[in-house]
Parts: sequence; C-alpha cells; structure tokens
Amino acid sequence: MYLKNRFSTIAAIACLLAIGFCGSAFAQSTKTDAGQPNNSPGLATGFLSSTGLSTGGAIGSAAASFAGGGPSGNAGLNVNRFALSRETGAAGAAGAAGGEKWNAWVAYSHNNVSYDYAPLSSSGHVNVYLGGVDYTFDNNVVFGVAVAADRTSVDQHFNGGNLNGSGTTIAPYIGYAINRNLVFDATVGFGRTTVDTNILGVTGSGKDDRTIGTLGLTYRHVVDKWQFTGRGALLSVHDKLGAYTLSNGILVSDGSVNLTQVRLIGQVAYSAGSFTPYASISYINDLNRPDQAPVGGIAAANDKDAWTPAVGVRFKSDGALYGSVQYSSERGRSEVKNNQFLISAGIRF
Repeated sequence: MYLKNRFSTIAAIACLLAIGFCGSAFAQSTKTDAGQPNNSPGLATGFLSSTGLSTGGAIGSAAASFAGGGPSGNAGLNVNRFALSRETGAAGAAGAAGGEKWNAWVAYSHNNVSYDYAPLSSSGHVNVYLGGVDYTFDNNVVFGVAVAADRTSVDQHFNGGNLNGSGTTIAPYIGYAINRNLVFDATVGFGRTTVDTNILGVTGSGKDDRTIGTLGLTYRHVVDKWQFTGRGALLSVHDKLGAYTLSNGILVSDGSVNLTQVRLIGQVAYSAGSFTPYASISYINDLNRPDQAPVGGIAAANDKDAWTPAVGVRFKSDGALYGSVQYSSERGRSEVKNNQFLISAGIRF
C-alpha cells in the first residue's frame, strides 16, 4: 500500500511538471509568434509601413517644394537643397532667380515611436537618412531620384524581445509647377528592409520588399512676409513580408500589408530675414489599413485618423550655409505615438 501511494504521488508530481512545462512552452511559443511582424499587423504597420509612408511623403513634398520655389516645411521630413553646378536655370527650382538646374538635397529625421496596445506593447526609434539629385526642365519641371536609408530599433515590452530593421529605398520623383501658386508632384519607390527579431533567445530574420507611391497637389500664396501653404496628398505603401524560419525551427509564413493614406496639410510661415519660423498642422486619414485582431480577448483601437502639429524654423546665412530644424508630434491615435525631431543643412557650391 505504501509503495502504491508513493508511486501515485510521484506520478501526480510528474504530471504537474509536464503540464507546467507544456504551458510554459506554449506561452513562450505564443509570445514568439506574436512578436513576428508577419503575424501582427499592428507591429508591421506601426514600425515598417509607416516608415515607408513617411519617406514617400517627404520625397513628394520635396518635389513640390523644388518645382514651386522654396522649402515646404511639411509635417514630415523637411528638406534643404544646394547647388551642384553654376548652370543657370529656373527660379522655381532653386528658390531664387538665376538658380542652378542641377541640384542635390539632404535630410535626416529621428522618430520616437510606440505601440501602446497592451498585448503587443512596444516602443523604439526610427532614423531616416534621405538625399536626392534632380534636374530642372523648362523652368517648371523638376525630375530626380532620391535614396533613403532607414534604421529601426524596437523593444517589445510584452515578450522581452526586440525588433531591428535596416533598409534602403530608391524613389524617382517629379514636380510640375502648373502656375506660380499651384504645383503637382508624384513619386514611386522600391525598397527592401531586413527585419531581425530576438525573443527569449529565439531569433529570426526576414525580408520586407516595399513599394511606395504618392500623388500631391500644393498651393502656396505669399502676402508680404507671410507665406500660406496648403497641400493634399495621397500616399500608398505595399509591404511584402517574406517567410522565414526561426532558430527553434518554427516557420513564420509570409504576409503582406497595404496601407493607404490621405493627408491634408496647412502651414503658415513668416520671413524674418535670415530666419523663417513656421507652424503647420496635418490631418491624416487611413483609407486602407489592416486591423490588428484581438489578442487574449483584448481588442485593439485600430484608429484611422490622426492630427500632426509641427513647428520649425528655416535659416540661411550670408554665405553658402542654410538649413532647418523641426519638431512634430502625431496625435489622435490612442495606441500609436510618433514624435519626430529633424534637422537638415545644405551648402551651395
């Protein structure tokens, strides 16, 4: 009887340990799966697709700015431009009479981003390095090519893991000044980002092939030292996430994310000699955005609208140096935060 009872006790303990082990393994597997962007649209749109849209919006707005004559100071990346040659061309392209036809421009932004949906809570930053070269035709058409490099670093608080991305995008763009006030622009871009995850020691690496496209229309009106600008833009990004195998042998299936936005931007700027301070506000509406499905019975907000106020200042020296500084903060999405600081500088030569 004693041996029988002891055997039963040992069997019960073994059963409990097995159940605990299985439960722990299941919980770990669940956290690992949820941490992959292919399996979580909220993570993919918040940290991958939004970067593509920001890049496309910045290039499109830059094209409109160059064709229309002067930096736009849009609510995304602000850009500045410097001459590559002394060949005279359009006033609109260089922002002053006798401007050069060949031009180059550079910009940099640092975004602090977070996804505050509790089951997938994550935060980090995205750095974008952007530059382009363009040529002005017939005083009112700018055609160029831009290159963007993005670096993403995200901590996944819900599972103790992290997500890192490193990518490049190449995007031809065109800006056409319809008249002295109205400018049309279009951009198409193709890129690839390598996405690496590390969750509780389980690693994975996949590819995100990205296609972006933008169309925009900008209206600018100047009254004395005041400049009033309005812009409407349609932006779209398609992310194709390739399949990959985790270090524990689990296959992560491929997936795709399609995100389309309309953005309406209004800006007021005042020219004060060497400095031009400005303020803007943008309305953003997601025409097409994948919803994050509930996790653990908790529903995500899946907000479709946002507002982005921005303030900044452009400056120019008596010599060749000029640039800008800007801060913006996306508002209105209860579970998504995106605060951006950017600085840019150019040298005419």
